[in-house]
Amino acid sequence: MTETLEAQLETLSNENAFLQKYFSLRKKCEQLQQANEKIVNRIQHVKKLIKVYKRERRFLANRLDEHGDEYKDAQIPVMWEEDQKYNPLRPMKNSNGKSHGVKHSSDIISAVSPRVLADMGQISTSKSRKKIEKAKDFVGPKKPANAFLLFCQHRRTAVAEDYLKEKHEEISNHELTRRIALEWNILKPDQKKVYFDMYEREKEQYEREMKIYHEQEQSRTLTAEGGKGGESSEEVDTAAMGMEAQSAVDALMMDN
Repeated sequence: MTETLEAQLETLSNENAFLQKYFSLRKKCEQLQQANEKIVNRIQHVKKLIKVYKRERRFLANRLDEHGDEYKDAQIPVMWEEDQKYNPLRPMKNSNGKSHGVKHSSDIISAVSPRVLADMGQISTSKSRKKIEKAKDFVGPKKPANAFLLFCQHRRTAVAEDYLKEKHEEISNHELTRRIALEWNILKPDQKKVYFDMYEREKEQYEREMKIYHEQEQSRTLTAEGGKGGESSEEVDTAAMGMEAQSAVDALMMDN
């Protein structure tokens, strides 16, 4: 009798274990099915939006063709193309700070004409070129490194040598930065203060050098402007002398 009860209990325990596995798998399958249904609904929604956008695009193209607009030859700037890729995916926020949907790219495109876009592209490219050229032409003093970078410069060689002895291979830049950062984090405040003081001294020196640099630039600018002014005054004097000579020649011709 006891053996029969034990056998029944073992059978029930096995059945319960299988039932638990069955219900857990069933729950996962239901979750996957719900996720798939959500994805299908989103795909259908996106397809509808694409149809609407294509219809609006055809309408705008036909209207521009009627007015004789050369929108196909317009040069769209690169920054505008990037905005069209990424900005429509960002939710718009109202005055309360709550997001209320996605801004349609058709609204953006219809709000700006191609000529304006081309002008914007030329302006942005010219500004970026000026910034790059100005950065290349700058020969003034360099900004000082912060306290952590000074610590990195101080510990870089020692950490690389320790890693080479330990692993018998050269350390990567990522691992080197990680190890130096760990050492920096375990430093005491008085030990970090040494590097902060070094940074403050270099910062003061940088400010003095920048002051001298700006004064030299101002003097160069004033000298250049003075040279231009001298050239212009010389041109005026030459023109006046030429007019006087011409009037003298005319007077001699009249006397003859």
